Amino acid sequence: SSLLGSAMPASTSASALQEALENAGRLIDRQLQEDRMYPDLSELLMVSAPNNPTVSGMSDMDYPLQGPGLLSVPNLPEISSIRRVPLPPELVEQFGHMQCNCMMGVFPPISRAWLTIDSDIFMWNYEDGGDLAYFDGLSETILAVGLVKPKPGIFQPHVRHLLVLAT
Repeated sequence: SSLLGSAMPASTSASALQEALENAGRLIDRQLQEDRMYPDLSELLMVSAPNNPTVSGMSDMDYPLQGPGLLSVPNLPEISSIRRVPLPPELVEQFGHMQCNCMMGVFPPISRAWLTIDSDIFMWNYEDGGDLAYFDGLSETILAVGLVKPKPGIFQPHVRHLLVLAT
């Protein structure tokens, strides 16, 4: 027998359980009713019914610069490669030493690309592949890299950016 059953007769415990379930059902019904009083997100966004698939390209407004009577841009350039600058050869050989993590990115404000291999970071000029610099003084794997502007008055005026490494 259960602990509840030993404390009270079976008919009392069954009716208490029944009452608790009915109360829970009423509470859920009330919450569902209150929830229905608010508009659905799809209604607010004026999205079609959830069971109907959406399509694009059927309306003139899907292509606002190409519609009839609107400004046309026939020579709109697509993303394309302008110039390829290979990784510096010194970096390519470093991939053979990688043990766990490699990330890569660019910092357009300073025209530099960066590459981390485990706990080492390499930076170079992505315009011509030159001016390779590296830092290998960390013992932990680099997990994130960022470039930030320092708070004015903290560093000397010639320091315009800070390299932030998270390990």
